[in-house]
Amino acid sequence: MNTPIMIKSRWFYHPLFIFIFSLLALGSSLIIYIRSYLRVNAALEDLVLKYHLNSQSMMQTETWILVLILSLLVAVILAGLLIIFIYYQKMIQLYRLQQNFINGFTHELKTPIASLQLFLETFTRHELPREEQLKYLEYMRRDTVRLSDNVNRILNLGRLEDRNFKADFIEQDLVILIEEFLKNTPHLFEEGKVTFHSEVKSLILPIDTALFEMLMMNLITNALIYNKSKEKKVEINLSIQDNTIFLDFKDNGMGLDKSQVKKIFKKFYQVGKSTKGSGLGLYIVHSIAKLHRGEIHAYSLGVGAGSVFRVSLKNMEQK
Repeated sequence: MNTPIMIKSRWFYHPLFIFIFSLLALGSSLIIYIRSYLRVNAALEDLVLKYHLNSQSMMQTETWILVLILSLLVAVILAGLLIIFIYYQKMIQLYRLQQNFINGFTHELKTPIASLQLFLETFTRHELPREEQLKYLEYMRRDTVRLSDNVNRILNLGRLEDRNFKADFIEQDLVILIEEFLKNTPHLFEEGKVTFHSEVKSLILPIDTALFEMLMMNLITNALIYNKSKEKKVEINLSIQDNTIFLDFKDNGMGLDKSQVKKIFKKFYQVGKSTKGSGLGLYIVHSIAKLHRGEIHAYSLGVGAGSVFRVSLKNMEQK
């Protein structure tokens, strides 16, 4: 019986209501103070004129100092309320992003688990020919890879955000690193065609191999997941301009809206409400690029026009 009343009364405790109510109370107090001050000042002027008193002795200077101090205090209070309001809005936004992440990540875990359970039940209840067994085993392998990727994203995020984390940088050839990575992981990108072109034959840089492979893995995987083309393509291009190295990942996928380009590297951010993923992949990519003293930017002509993700690094070979 009391539940509806409690629910209806919750809006009294809402920070937005408290913020607006505080502003109204502050504004009302200020208006009352100003009106009272004007009345007192008018009464003092009448008193000075009536008894021919010295107006300078009526503490006009002190009065204006008091007005100034009170005005400053009001300004400080307003600034504080504004900061509280902005902080609250950011907390609400972060909470919503976290909720979306939890819902999405739970779905990403449940789907392959349910699929594995179904395949295992099929194996236990039916005697399947060898060809059917191999087909289902391949499906199960893909589900385990999907599960492993999702768990690794969480573990990698924890590593990157650890204050004591130190990257293991080793001087190595970036061109060879990319070529070897693509050569050793074709089974991970079976959904599309991934090509690599470099303007230079060799490029020595201090690189953390595991982290940089993670960066490439996330960018290529994203390009294939968010792609509805019949023939999915990802073109990786390595070029050098002046003293900067550019590593471009160009795809023919869904593309990005202008409003999404700046938000896409934020933690938990997902493009659209029904898209797959955890919202961590590009955030991890951004963190890895920063660890390598580089940057990453996204470019797109619009939805349906594909995207380009450009990793910019300093060319340590040139001084």
